[in-house]
Formats: sequence, structure tokens, C-alpha cells
Amino acid sequence: MKSSRIMLALVAALAPVALSAQSNDDVHKQIEGLKQQIQALEEKADAAKDMDTRLTKVETKIAPDNIQWGGDLRTRIDSAEWHFKPYQAFMGFAQNPATGMPMPLTQQAQAQDWTNSVQWSTRLRLNMGITINEHAKIMGRLVMYKVHGGADVPVFNGSPNTVANSFNTGKVPSTDVLRVERASLVYHFPLGILSIGRQNTTDGPPFEVRDGGEREATPQALAVNATIDGMGWKFELEKIGLPEGTLLGICYGVGYESGFGGGGLVKTNAAPVGFNFTNVDINTTTGQPNMSKAAMQVNSIGPLKDTTVLGAMYDMPLLFQIGETVQSANFYLGFNRFGNMTDIPFGSLTNFPVPSMPGVAGMPSTQYVTATNNLGDMDQWTATWKHRVGEQFTYFISGGYLKSHPNGKVSQYGAYWDFPAAYGGTQQLAGFGGLMGDPTSSHTATAYYTGMRWDPTEKIGVGVEFNHGSPRWFTYSPATGEYTEKLGARGDVWEGYIHWRFAKNAALRLGYIDYKYSHAFSGWQISPGAMPGQSWEDSYDLSKNPMLQYAFPATVKNTYAAIEVKF
Repeated sequence: MKSSRIMLALVAALAPVALSAQSNDDVHKQIEGLKQQIQALEEKADAAKDMDTRLTKVETKIAPDNIQWGGDLRTRIDSAEWHFKPYQAFMGFAQNPATGMPMPLTQQAQAQDWTNSVQWSTRLRLNMGITINEHAKIMGRLVMYKVHGGADVPVFNGSPNTVANSFNTGKVPSTDVLRVERASLVYHFPLGILSIGRQNTTDGPPFEVRDGGEREATPQALAVNATIDGMGWKFELEKIGLPEGTLLGICYGVGYESGFGGGGLVKTNAAPVGFNFTNVDINTTTGQPNMSKAAMQVNSIGPLKDTTVLGAMYDMPLLFQIGETVQSANFYLGFNRFGNMTDIPFGSLTNFPVPSMPGVAGMPSTQYVTATNNLGDMDQWTATWKHRVGEQFTYFISGGYLKSHPNGKVSQYGAYWDFPAAYGGTQQLAGFGGLMGDPTSSHTATAYYTGMRWDPTEKIGVGVEFNHGSPRWFTYSPATGEYTEKLGARGDVWEGYIHWRFAKNAALRLGYIDYKYSHAFSGWQISPGAMPGQSWEDSYDLSKNPMLQYAFPATVKNTYAAIEVKF
């Protein structure tokens, strides 16, 4: 070793001096003593090296062990039947031969039934937690959700959960890529808890009842069930005498980034938003419109404002005893202010209803869509009561209320016509409309969601759920991992299920969901305005042959079976 060589060199250098002053015996004893000291130093150095090697191995082992992993794997089979009532399919406009003015072209679509008897899907969710120190930790979830043999981008079916975007990442079937559903830093301060990053905003209460597990997210499911990036702060109110676990929180998130590098790409840009039918006339020979004369309409997009979510929540758990039965309950109250809401978030899909050929609704290719206008703000209130009686019975009821604050603007997606300058020039004659179907007046909507679960044994759980939404109801829930989003339904939805834990951490779930939609545009915050001479509710009542740009189902019957494994 290096220290040994230094000591030997020192001995060699001092040896002549020692010989001149001392006898050979004395010199020999001193040399032997130095050798023993060198040997002792070498042994200590070897011991230190061995200790360093062992510590390195321990630290290497501790680093990955500091990440706590868990998750679940679900393989599911769905069998669904869709029923569509008659409606008038909007095809565009043509010049009225008598007046030269535009007249709408519609085609009567008869009742239809669609079926998909077998659809397989696999969902893998990996939960992770990393402890940084006694105050800080990182929490995350990675998700892969894929239909067997399905496309990477969903085919548009009129529902917002078939537009692939960051809000429904991991919540709707797409690719076999692991997507980040949650990723946040959580830090405990003396006055409260700070969370920054991709928040726990999916599968909130009371979804845990049917899952037979613990609460997974902060917002109530009836309010928000989407992937949101932002920050939150929770005050722990038990410190001021309220029940243990009582929280008061505020949060802020971004729903659409309009600036450079975000969904808007640049401050202003342009996008194809539909077709201009000005030159479409009637063929005098066939009597049919000359649809090939329509031209793609490209509009300037922006400048836009960021869409934001500002929320507040109050959670209070209760533990009490009635007779000899221990009972627990939770009361949740939430408020969200959606600011500068846009028509469509930046995303991708297949067969968006902007015709590739005039009169043909859809492009047979993957397309990118983006927001075209900020449409206004929306206030949303939700409350949930969950009550667990003993170990076997749990019930819940949630209620939601919202009110729109439109700013007068509408989505730019739609059909256009060029009038003479004196009559206003290019105008949008039909389109996706404004906030809650009315760009100028405020409207309200309500919904409720209730259910129960009975566990007669440790292995068997039986549950029933029901939710109802009014004709204009909207919730910030683009997807829930089901065949289609149920809490955004305008109408009634029933679900029943049996949950059988046949082995440790493994279960079989059998269920049936019955959707009955009353009005079109379920799940959307936008829709066209009322037809002339009609109320909005009558215009888009699915039982009254409404005029629609694409079909909406009146009923969906979905039977499913799933194997669920937790680890």
C-alpha cells in the first residue's frame, strides 16, 4: 500500500544516521518495531477498505428498497349493445334555388343497433411511494390500459372520452405505453400539507366503495375524475379540535396551456375547423347538391387564455357507535371554479366530424384537434355522504350543482357560408356551439349519485349504484376506466355487481351497467344552441328526432367480467 512504501522509504533514509549513533542491536530492534507498526497500519487500512465495501453494498440495496411499490392488474371482458333512436343527420348547406340563400341539408337516420359481443382489455397500474425524509415523500402511479387488438387512438363516437388527451391519460384504452397518472411531491409542514405535481385527482370518493378499498383521491368522483397538473394545500383541522383527519384544502391546476410550447403551440395559429358551403348548389339534372364544391374552412385560432381550475374541499371523517355496532362516516364538500373553459382540449382522435369529403362525416385517419375559443367560466358544487355500518354494509349519496358564466363566444368547429360584405361576410351557420348550449345566458344543471355495498362474508361483496344527470349536466370526468363515462350521463344509469375474492389479493368481478340517455351531448360542456321555435331541452331530446352532427346513443347495455389482482 502507499502508506507502507512511504514508511519503508523513511526507514531507508534514516538508517545511516541511526547506525552512526547506535549499535547494530539497537538499530535492529528499532527496524523490527517500525515493521510491526507498518503491519498494524496495513491491517487497519484493509479493515477500513472492507468496511467501505460493505457500506457501499448496503447503500446500494437501501436505495431501491426506499421505493415502495404496489399496484393492480385487471383483465376484463365487455359485451355491449348500443341503441340509437332516429335523428336527422346534418350534412351541410346548399344554395336555395329560389332565393340563393343557404338551406340546411339533412338526412333522416333511422333507428340503429350496434353490438360488440366480446371486447378484451388489460389494465396495469403501478403505485409507487418514495420517502425523502420525515416530512417529504413522492407519490406516483404509472398506468397501461389497452384493448386487445385495439387502435392506439380511439375512434370518435360522440363522447369526450374518445378524444385522447392529458386529462384521460391512463383512464381510457389506448396504447401499451406506461403513462403517468399521478406524480407529486407531498411535504408536511407544521401548518398543513403541500402537494405539487400531477395530483391525486382520479377515482375519488365514493368510487372506493365498489372497489372494496380505501379512498384514492381528493376530489369527489361526481366533480372531477381527470388527470390534473397543479398544486394543493390542506389544513389539518384536528389541531383546532375537529375530528381526527378533518381537512380543509385549496388547489389550483391548469386544464389547457395556451402559450408557446403548450396545446396552442404559438400565441396565434390556424386550424381546419369545418367546411364552407357557399358554392354548393343543387344539380339541376339529379336534384342532388353538388357537395364537391364545398371548401375546407381554415380559421385563425387565438390568442387564447389558459384554462384553470381553482378548487376548495372540506373532508370530515366521523367514528361513532350505535348500540353495539361501530360505525364510520365521511362528509365531503367541494367547490370548483373552471376558468376560461375551452371548447375542445388539445388531443388526437379518429373520425372527428369534419368531413374529408363534403357530406361524409369523418376523416379515416388520426387527427389532432385543439381549442379554438375560450367560452367562459363555470362554478361547480358537490357534496357526498358515505356511511359504513359495521363491517358489512356501506351506502353513499352524492349531489352536484353547476352554473355557467358564458362570454358570448362559440366553438369555431362547424359549417360556414360567405355572405356579401353588407350582410356580414363569412359566418358560422352551424357548429359545436357555446358553453352549456348557450353562449350568452347562464344556465344551471344538477346530478346525483347513490349506491350501496353489502359484504355478507369476507370474500363476497354485492353492490348497486344509480346516477342521474339533468339535460345540461356536465362533470369534469372524461373517463373512469369503464366502457363509457357514466357520471357525465344526461339521463339515468344503473349498475349492479358481484365482487368475489377467491384468493388472497385476487378477485372476480361480474357486473352489468344500463345507460338510458335523455339528451344528446352527454359529457360535453358545449353544444349547439336551440333550434328555431324550440327550447334547448326539446331540440336535443333523443326521443324527438333531433338534428345532430353525429349520433348519440339512447341506451347502452354493458355486461362485464374482470379478474382483479392487487400486489
